Amino acid sequence: MARDQLQHLLKVSELPRTTIRVIPFEAPYYPGSGQSVYYVRGPVPALDTAQLDQSHGPVFIDAEAQLTQYRLLLERLDAAALDIGRSRELIHKVARGL
Repeated sequence: MARDQLQHLLKVSELPRTTIRVIPFEAPYYPGSGQSVYYVRGPVPALDTAQLDQSHGPVFIDAEAQLTQYRLLLERLDAAALDIGRSRELIHKVARGL
């Protein structure tokens, strides 16, 4: 089952406009752990929105001070994650080991 899920991720990662990057367990930190964040960015930064999934439903963030914090979180996630090629290699390796 897990191998099938990993194979599916690999297949989906080949689609246009889809990027899958992995934060390995060996990463020195994992910013944002335990929280789902959807960040919608457009050509006008003042219209960006972050959506947080909460037990009582989604919460939408659009205040500039809070968006600045989520942009910083996304930058940290980007720095901690493997690049696209290395992420795919790790997914392949884990799938083969199952």
